[in-house]
Amino acid sequence: MSGGGSFRLGLSRVEDLIDSSPGEYDLIYIDPPFGLQREPHMTEADGTRKSFQDSWSNYDEYIDWLSGVIDGLYGLLKEDGWLYSHNNFEGNALVLGRVDKRVRRSFHTNISWARSHPHNNVRVGWGNIVDSIMVIRKGEPYFEVEYAPLDPTYAANSFGHEDDRGNYALAPVTGEKSRPGHQYEYKGYSPTFGWRYAEDRTRELDEQGLIHFGKDKPYKKVYRSESKGKPIQNLWDDIPNLTRTERNKRNYPTQKPLKMLERIVRTSCPPGGRVLDPFCGNGTTAIATFNVGDGRSCDTYDISEPALEIAGLAMNESGVPVSRPPEPPR
Repeated sequence: MSGGGSFRLGLSRVEDLIDSSPGEYDLIYIDPPFGLQREPHMTEADGTRKSFQDSWSNYDEYIDWLSGVIDGLYGLLKEDGWLYSHNNFEGNALVLGRVDKRVRRSFHTNISWARSHPHNNVRVGWGNIVDSIMVIRKGEPYFEVEYAPLDPTYAANSFGHEDDRGNYALAPVTGEKSRPGHQYEYKGYSPTFGWRYAEDRTRELDEQGLIHFGKDKPYKKVYRSESKGKPIQNLWDDIPNLTRTERNKRNYPTQKPLKMLERIVRTSCPPGGRVLDPFCGNGTTAIATFNVGDGRSCDTYDISEPALEIAGLAMNESGVPVSRPPEPPR
């Protein structure tokens, strides 16, 4: 169910936001300039040219700036929250080496988004078809696993066991670390780190025929007919980039697919939670938050009035009840 939350669109530098709302956000997504020494632009139907700055005196200066931004944004997260930084691999790798150690220790993974066909000459090197989304995990945040439909090869390899109920895969029933009340012997098995379930639950699963007793250790049966699909990991090759025609509908040169932002919000922001995007571009994060719904809210800002104008129009067209808050003090 879409909507239910509040949506704010404002003019602000990211640096001015950092001290304004400490510990307020469940999820922060940033798609900052990539430091490519370019001036992206778009041209309106009437010929009006609108530019968006992406230039620093040198790349090292850019990395210092972005590292400081991520350090500051980390403080805006709640005790348990996610920060996603969308960049290229070089940018995210260099930033990770310069952020504060508390942020570096919270590094979770890099998501590789297969965005396009390579534009460089593959005769002289590997084609670059991916963007990097660096994921920072603070505390023990909300996360909802998302699944992709099972492809035949994966299904055949994963659901290779069969009984009278059908094909099934094997899932762990033993623990990854010792837990009170989970150290016990059952049918001759005494796992080193105990069981994943309390003894009553293990016995219940066994009585239901859902325990597979292997040669070395037991497993839980997961039947193909009950499977939600293949869990999506950190390679996203199922979300195509926008075509030139789709991008021109919003007139923003670095627009990201709505489906990608919906996935990030749906998996990493709890119902009723709050999202921040301080580089709003054309408002895709806010629209995604509205579409995912369940009371989720989004604050989105930009330093560019043309960007805010585009974002406001896009959000209004999508039914997002957007408000414009006062500018934060500078």
